[in-house]
Amino acid sequence: MIMTNNRCPWFGIVAASLLFLVTGTFAQGKPNILYVTFDDMNDWVGVLGGHPQIQTPHIDRLAERGVLFTNAHCVVPACSGSRAANWTGLNPVNNQVYGNGQRIERTMPDAVMLPKDLENQGYVTFGTGKLFHGNNEARFTEYGPTYNKWWPITSKETKILKSAIQTGGPYVKHYIPRLGITLPLNKMPRDRNKGSTTIESFDWGIIDRPDEEFTDTLCVNYTIEKLNQKYDKPFFLGLGIYRPHQPLWVPKRFHDLYPSESVQLPEIYQGDLRDVPEIAQGFGRYAVTSGSHKTTVEWGQWRNAVSAYMASISYADAQLGRVLEALDASPYADNTLIVVWSDHGWHLGEKEHWGKFTGWEPSTRVPLIIVPPKNAQPQGFKPGTRTNLPVTLLDVYPTVMDVLGAKKRKDLDGHSLVPLLMNPNAEWDHPAITAIGRGTWSIRDSQWRFIQYFDGTRELYDLENDPEEWRNLVQDKQFIGVVKRLSKHLPVDNNWKHFVRYGEFKAIVPTDGSPILLYGPAESIIYESKDVSKKYPDVVKKIEAYLKENKISRQRVNIN
Repeated sequence: MIMTNNRCPWFGIVAASLLFLVTGTFAQGKPNILYVTFDDMNDWVGVLGGHPQIQTPHIDRLAERGVLFTNAHCVVPACSGSRAANWTGLNPVNNQVYGNGQRIERTMPDAVMLPKDLENQGYVTFGTGKLFHGNNEARFTEYGPTYNKWWPITSKETKILKSAIQTGGPYVKHYIPRLGITLPLNKMPRDRNKGSTTIESFDWGIIDRPDEEFTDTLCVNYTIEKLNQKYDKPFFLGLGIYRPHQPLWVPKRFHDLYPSESVQLPEIYQGDLRDVPEIAQGFGRYAVTSGSHKTTVEWGQWRNAVSAYMASISYADAQLGRVLEALDASPYADNTLIVVWSDHGWHLGEKEHWGKFTGWEPSTRVPLIIVPPKNAQPQGFKPGTRTNLPVTLLDVYPTVMDVLGAKKRKDLDGHSLVPLLMNPNAEWDHPAITAIGRGTWSIRDSQWRFIQYFDGTRELYDLENDPEEWRNLVQDKQFIGVVKRLSKHLPVDNNWKHFVRYGEFKAIVPTDGSPILLYGPAESIIYESKDVSKKYPDVVKKIEAYLKENKISRQRVNIN
């Protein structure tokens, strides 16, 4: 089924709560909203217990003020798809952004985004940092500093680096005199994008420079500046904190928190991928969104990478703390909705994987905290509440509109979280659904994870008894009922007639009769980074012939 804006069974309670919200906020004016997103932050934060050594005091304290969604998941485990879903309120079936290979400005150039929706309802909107995956500035009334993931390396210095790569220069020995460093800091060879002329971002290490030379600090400075100003309208203030996105470069004092020799590595099960489908093994092992686990281990960099990732989380947490302190000292402290989320998770060796874009827990689970305005809280709301009911970032848009008392679009695909703000144990029959490329879906409820790949192969995990997802139970007959129940929630994407796996290729046959889309071989089969149908016409012909000769009616096809 296509996910739609179905009325939830708590509609009557929600309506009553909204009446309270509107009544409570008119005297103070409409609530403002502070909307903060992290990039690539997994569940390694204190309140989620993802890593026992992590230090995130500001995220932890924020959770004490609102509702922490301990079972929150991204809609797409990649920047472009996740942000497209969050900002439009539409799932990939409807916005056609399944990963970083697609951009919302191309698939839906006239899409209504959350900032513009609120601006049309009387809000002034500000943004800074990485909020969308693409053009940011045009979507806000005013836009502050954007992000630059290479800072403190300057634009001039990155041009020199790119030039060195283009002319065959020794990138691994490239010295930057001003900083006294040689890139890459981890001294590892490139094992993704081989032959590329771009700088490799799968890097970590210490660049001992002042905070102001890291763009997240500048973006937070702008956010604090906006909180110190006066407005005659309610405001939407969006802050995109880029770290812990790679390269994992943050001020030295954060690296000092995590000496590499003492950090605890993720628990790994050797042979973890033996019981998963072949396509899932590729999701784990291919170096697509980051380098490979194999290379990281062989070069003795696993501990250093984990240390740097944790340092990056603590840096991001410290930046959030600065903003919260400024908000609390401002005139807007009691009349501002706070929403904090990460666009997706990140593997650090689990499932033999580094990076994102898998259907497993490290890739999909994200921090999500919502703090209603102090002077307009839903009835029943209690600070410091947790809920383990499954939610997704798609649910944030309708929640924001409800809490602000704004007019809500009828086409939103998510479900308002107001019932869970009122009661963390409310009736809730909405599993978290994540898309990993066209035709592949991961479904998470309070106990189980079910994955169905585009070729029809499957996985099933009992997260209560197997939180690391080491045992694929999909072939166990005693769990047939679980598979059947979760399968009912699989979205039906009627834009595609067939999803075909043919060796190292993935073919997608549109329903409108347009040409086959072909991706592959190897890594591209997963990320759908480039349609290679013109490069491999023989493969396209074989797939077309097979479908015609065998009169295939099913949507998922695996050609051996």
